[in-house]
Amino acid sequence: MSTALPVQPTPAHLTAVRQHVRSLLADTDVSRVPNEVVRHRLAREREAARGALSQAADREIDRTDSVVSLTHPRSEAMFVHAGLAAFDGDLTESDVAARRDRHYRNAKTFLAESRYAGPPTDPVGTLVEHARIEDWGQTGVRIIKRDSVHEFENATLHIAELAKDVEWGRAYATDARRLSEHYVSTLEETHDYEDRFSRVATTLLADVEPYVDAPDKDALTSEIDRDIENTAAEELVQELARIRWSGAENAVKHHDSGRVALTVGSTMRALTADHALAATTDAIADSAYGVPESVARIDTERTAAIEGLRGLLNESPTLLARRLATYVRSTIQSADSQIRQGSVSSPGHHLYAQYAIANRFAAAAPSVIRRVGDALRE
Repeated sequence: MSTALPVQPTPAHLTAVRQHVRSLLADTDVSRVPNEVVRHRLAREREAARGALSQAADREIDRTDSVVSLTHPRSEAMFVHAGLAAFDGDLTESDVAARRDRHYRNAKTFLAESRYAGPPTDPVGTLVEHARIEDWGQTGVRIIKRDSVHEFENATLHIAELAKDVEWGRAYATDARRLSEHYVSTLEETHDYEDRFSRVATTLLADVEPYVDAPDKDALTSEIDRDIENTAAEELVQELARIRWSGAENAVKHHDSGRVALTVGSTMRALTADHALAATTDAIADSAYGVPESVARIDTERTAAIEGLRGLLNESPTLLARRLATYVRSTIQSADSQIRQGSVSSPGHHLYAQYAIANRFAAAAPSVIRRVGDALRE
């Protein structure tokens, strides 16, 4: 029997996450801290963690969303726990440094030892599942490693902030490991896709490597025979070029670190942005995306973006389509949020551009999805 993808964290995983937050928040009476600034900061972090824990328990959401929604709250709970321990003299900066080193080694070891195991007949599902696991694991490593936390003059807050950052990264890394273990346990028969994923990643990477450098704004519009300054067209071109650059840059970084599942995901984003940019440049040359003559023009673009999203979600392979659809959806939602908040400025070219970005990205995605899907199944 095939396993539904993406795989959900187990109920035990979610229970352990919730219990961890509760245990960190146990016996956190901050009233005994005399320093008002420290006391208020500890109380604020405590209430934030409690609020997140309550929301995660009350909302009808899937276990993946529940676990993800409690990633940062785990660090907030640690801030309080570590802060009080530091206040009592039971936790020092060197203690946190040792903790950081231990969790960093564990997270790096997990990523180094992970294998691209999956069912023999589903390379696409395997790639998507491992991309999520890699994303969580790499995020954990990055957060644990960094040492650019806010510097507090107060020793208690300083130690608490250091511990908070370590816990945030540890939460990501631990979730990645537990999800990986659960995913592998669901497989009746496994196949190692390392060679296939590496081949696909290398091929795709060659197409996006020319875009690893930051785009030159003047070069982007040099072939457009019209003035697009301060129009939706200008923002549309620049943003699609930025997405292409970001995707290419991340793809190279992931490939250099051996994370081929994430490499494929980043190249998909870069290639989609590249295709969208080419089509957009042609449309702009034909006078599209100037100053919107009315709200109706913006509304038309929004409708087109939503229809594009719906069409994208019907593309196959579905799991690859969902990855690119996430960006389209978030762009539409961001623009909608600006309308609700009343933060749209005249003449509305930013809002127009946001919906156009979503629309163009959705239109360009299917060919990339089919190409990558075919390559993975070869």
